[in-house]
Amino acid sequence: MIRIGIIGSDNSHAQRFPELTNIPVPEWPAEKHVDGAKVVAIFGTDPARTQEVATAARIPTIVNDPAEMIGMIDAAMVVWRHGGLHRQYAEPFIAAGIPTFVDKPLATTVEDAQALVKLAQRKGTPMVSFSTLRYDKGFLKFVEDIKGIAPVRTAVYTSHGDTESEYGGLIFYSIHAIEMMHAAHGIGVQEVRAYKHGPNFMALMGHKDGTLLALNILATSHGFFCQAYGDKGHQLMQVTGSDFYIEGLKRFLEMVRTGKAPVSMDEMLESIRVAKAVERSLASGRTIKL
Repeated sequence: MIRIGIIGSDNSHAQRFPELTNIPVPEWPAEKHVDGAKVVAIFGTDPARTQEVATAARIPTIVNDPAEMIGMIDAAMVVWRHGGLHRQYAEPFIAAGIPTFVDKPLATTVEDAQALVKLAQRKGTPMVSFSTLRYDKGFLKFVEDIKGIAPVRTAVYTSHGDTESEYGGLIFYSIHAIEMMHAAHGIGVQEVRAYKHGPNFMALMGHKDGTLLALNILATSHGFFCQAYGDKGHQLMQVTGSDFYIEGLKRFLEMVRTGKAPVSMDEMLESIRVAKAVERSLASGRTIKL
């Protein structure tokens, strides 16, 4: 049994993940239940919210200090909404050798992201950060389908986003679009040029394989969409399911068991670099080289 600790109770993910492991069948749908793991402890800075999550997701222990979990858990999930909190709360677990999931975004600065990666590499601790949308079954089918229209010439990834978000600015939600882009095309973004009109913005990117990629970020949420156009046709899809939570959790637990992260360190870092390049381009009106 893998014992998991949740660090950060403000995010809805703090409840979504432990529901999958802690609420038994038939109270919880069998197809959405994960065996072999249980969330045993949670930490949050808002006592009322933390108690709410613990009660709803059947988490038996609330700790007053995240360090109390060390020795109690086999894996940590750092799930604060604000990525600027991730480094300080993830580092003690990574340093202790505890496999750690850091919710998206890995960090809100390149420096913090690099520090987490370097610490994990130095300690040999499995660590991963990703948007669970990359494991949505519909999106995984899209990734396979675009191979059939290769070479892909252009692709557009759409999500909600807000440059003024209190949770770190545009990176808080547009990271979903960035990660889907990376999952479909791999790392290799060479330059970024972003344009803002009103509350919405687009960012055009040149990929090393010659593909022109675009992030389409809307202040009003219409969902998540992917479009790709190649020499042999086009593919369009909308993320409509909710299976990405369980699929993402399964990938994390597999990492805990094997020590092999489902997303490379290079990809995790490039996602943060892309987001920061978009910010710099919006501020300067210039093309930013990565």
